Amino acid sequence: MNDLDIINSISKQPIRPPEHVTLEQIMNEVPNMTLDNPALYALYLYYNAGHLEVAEVQNVNVVMDKLKAERSLVTQRNIDYMKRDDPNE
Repeated sequence: MNDLDIINSISKQPIRPPEHVTLEQIMNEVPNMTLDNPALYALYLYYNAGHLEVAEVQNVNVVMDKLKAERSLVTQRNIDYMKRDDPNE
C-alpha cells in the first residue's frame, strides 16, 4: 500500500465520537466473537446506535443477513447428515 492509498483510506473514514465502539474492541472484550459471527454485528449496532449513518446501518444489516443465511445452510447440512442413518426418517 503506497502513501496515496493510505491517505485516501483515512480521508474516506467518517469522524467517530469518542464513545464509538469498534468491531475489534467487541471481539477483544466479548468471548467467542469473530468476524463471521452475526452477533458481533448486532452488538456493533447496539453499542453505536446513536451515531451511525443510515448507509452504514444498512450495510451492517446486509452483512448480518448474509452470515445468518450461511449459518442456516450449514445447520441444514448438519441436520441432513445426522439424519442419514435414522430409521424413522
